[in-house]
Amino acid sequence: MSQTEVQLIKSSSVVDGDIVGMSSSKLSGALPAVSAANLTNIPAANLTGALPAISGANLTNIDGGKILKVHSVSSTTGQEITSSSYVDLTNMSITLTPAATSKCYVFAVINGYTEFPSTFHGTNTLQLLRDSTEIATAIRGIRLDNSMSINFLQNQSSLSIAILDTHGANGSTAITYKLRGKTSSGKMYTNSNFGTQSNFSVYEVAPN
Repeated sequence: MSQTEVQLIKSSSVVDGDIVGMSSSKLSGALPAVSAANLTNIPAANLTGALPAISGANLTNIDGGKILKVHSVSSTTGQEITSSSYVDLTNMSITLTPAATSKCYVFAVINGYTEFPSTFHGTNTLQLLRDSTEIATAIRGIRLDNSMSINFLQNQSSLSIAILDTHGANGSTAITYKLRGKTSSGKMYTNSNFGTQSNFSVYEVAPN
């Protein structure tokens, strides 16, 4: 006497091939608790509901170098500098508290011009500080190799700095980036007479 289908199920003799193509209408009741450890290739459309909170501590192969935060200021305020010692540029300061492992990409463009009366050469210098530490400078200068009589020389060009800074902060300490300027002689102008705007930005970057 051959075994019935019910007897096969009770004896656990059903093989995988016997249940291929089984319609969902044949399945009823509660499924037993199972582990999801071996589940793979689940279509995204089959995942619904809220995901539980998870820790990112063990995530790997996540690209570094992502922008975490952006801090930016701009100014159209005109400023005239005549000092041969550094002077703070108006509104060109940014304070932030970066993560301990991040770096900061600092980018500054200061528009204006240089004017040197009764001289054949001179320089304006833009300085970038992190707190009290100088981390970069840029120079705008002019030199005329001529003995002719002059009233003044002008150089109408921007000053710019771009640098990826390893700030060294511990994650709970604020740091300040700021810009200063000086001139060897004559004058250094920012945003003066031409309706220009200067911009100063700090991009906090995740580690690689």
